[in-house]
Amino acid sequence: MPYQITHVRVSESFPTSTEKITDVKLSSGSVETVAQVVKYLDLNMEYFYTTSASSRALVESVHPVGRPAYIRTKANATTKDNLLSLPRF
Repeated sequence: MPYQITHVRVSESFPTSTEKITDVKLSSGSVETVAQVVKYLDLNMEYFYTTSASSRALVESVHPVGRPAYIRTKANATTKDNLLSLPRF
């Protein structure tokens, strides 16, 4: 079953180039940490969000060396599909 991300919580109150997503809210109303989402993605669960054009943007986990894992939108034809464009909670 795919899980729809509807909102994000970020590490800083004011938008900057260094803000990081810390938690996500799902369409069911439940809240998950990024660490939880990374774990579930790595277990082949599917997360997505609906773009302003009403299409699905898939989410993937990224595991950089020497830094904590994080989530991002899978590459597609536009740079406008970005998790940081979702409403905050």
